[in-house]
Amino acid sequence: MIEGAKDDSMTRPDDDFMAEMHGLETAYVESADPIVQSGFSGGRQRWSTERSPLTDAIDRDGDFLDVGCANGLLASDVCRWAAARGHHLIPHGIDLGPWLVALAKERHTDNAGNFEAADAWSWHPDRHWSFVYSTTHLAPLELICEWLQRLWAWVAPGGRLILGSYGSHSRRMTPDNVESVLVRCGFEVAGSSSGGEGPIARYAWVDKRDGFAD
Repeated sequence: MIEGAKDDSMTRPDDDFMAEMHGLETAYVESADPIVQSGFSGGRQRWSTERSPLTDAIDRDGDFLDVGCANGLLASDVCRWAAARGHHLIPHGIDLGPWLVALAKERHTDNAGNFEAADAWSWHPDRHWSFVYSTTHLAPLELICEWLQRLWAWVAPGGRLILGSYGSHSRRMTPDNVESVLVRCGFEVAGSSSGGEGPIARYAWVDKRDGFAD
């Protein structure tokens, strides 16, 4: 499919969408609760129930990049949950919000240099990762395939792109069908998982063939 697709000419989201994304930082850092700083208000137990199925996609040791990492809590927990399954991950993350990234650096003191304030729509990293994770919510619907192509370019050969989507009980929102999103954008889904009632969180992933280079 899109393996090897280049994205230098990708259309960016409009200013209103980007302003909304930038505004999340202010809302998140108003709270001292690290879970709220991650954009979640359901408490620790629900956080674990709904987010831990992401680690069904972690099948080996490697580097884990969280695109839209907020305060780094998810990356920290994914590493811990993966370790409980016998897999060692090195956390990495980028986010639009410099205050949030500062919190992520404080949380990941041994890997602080792996977290960066950056706009993923214009970021051009000089490396690849074993696992690249992000959500459908960081791209407008009309640009979701372009978003996935961009993330795909950062996955190492033999690595895995993981896509997530979160619903909301309070707003009566269901998560996106991430498997359908990936298929619509031309990917072959390798696996999926879900968490919470409904379910309220959904994950699916795609494997990049060994030996393939962008």
